[in-house]
Amino acid sequence: MIRLLALLTLLGVSFASAGAVTLAPGQTGQLGDRTVTVLSVRDSRCPINARCIRAGELAASVLVGRGHAAQLLKLRFPEATGSGWAGLRIAAATELEAGKRTPLRITFSDQRD
Repeated sequence: MIRLLALLTLLGVSFASAGAVTLAPGQTGQLGDRTVTVLSVRDSRCPINARCIRAGELAASVLVGRGHAAQLLKLRFPEATGSGWAGLRIAAATELEAGKRTPLRITFSDQRD
């Protein structure tokens, strides 16, 4: 089962499970009764095998739809201390490695940490 989920993730298949969905920039997926679309991403995070002066962050513009309503959210990873709860957060993202081009995958969650 774990291998199947890993294969589906690598193939770009979006799925919701336990309040989370993993998407690439430009993809749309379901998270409960909401539709989540990743509109744009700015990734300034430091690669895991590099030395950086600052850690950087990942910022994503996400369109969240529920029924006939839609809301544009600007989410950051890692979250800023004391940031308000928008009903959705970035739970994880593909780690960067210097010298390698790894496709970016972002996991969104509707659960508070």
